Amino acid sequence: MNITFQTMNTSFRPSVSTKSRPMPKTAKTKGDYDTVNISSSRTAQTDDESFARILARKTAAQLGSASQERVQELRAKVTDGSYVPDASRIAGRMLGLG
Repeated sequence: MNITFQTMNTSFRPSVSTKSRPMPKTAKTKGDYDTVNISSSRTAQTDDESFARILARKTAAQLGSASQERVQELRAKVTDGSYVPDASRIAGRMLGLG
């Protein structure tokens, strides 16, 4: 995230009617106020996407090949609704904890 502060008037000025004290007109000054511009950088989003790709590749590389019997067994459990994945184990494996 990029935050930019631009101060248009850096000196203290007491409240004075604009009729009694004319303000100089410049092309750059839009008004007598400070501005704040907040924008998100594209690099933060790109970094997040890169991290997700790296994590997906690493996780896929850690997976071994499963036997055809094991795949059929899991398919049957998923089909009949008896398969209950262990969320803690999945998260630990994704984070490389075992």
